[in-house]
Amino acid sequence: MNRKANGATIRAIRKALGIPQVSLAARAGITKAYLCQIERGSREQPSPDVLRRIADELGVTFEAISYPVPVPAEAVS
Repeated sequence: MNRKANGATIRAIRKALGIPQVSLAARAGITKAYLCQIERGSREQPSPDVLRRIADELGVTFEAISYPVPVPAEAVS
């Protein structure tokens, strides 16, 4: 798993769904600061439990954010 790719994928999906960071973080049971670090890839790889909770709240599979395909830069800006 690549933490920068995971974060970019999470951010792209979250933005596409129009979910604010603070809302996703609260629903996933993590802080907004932690979600921000995950999305930037500046944090150690999150636990599978955290990734599952984020995936559940985004309505995607764990695999979709754990083993993401490359996200175009324009999708995350």
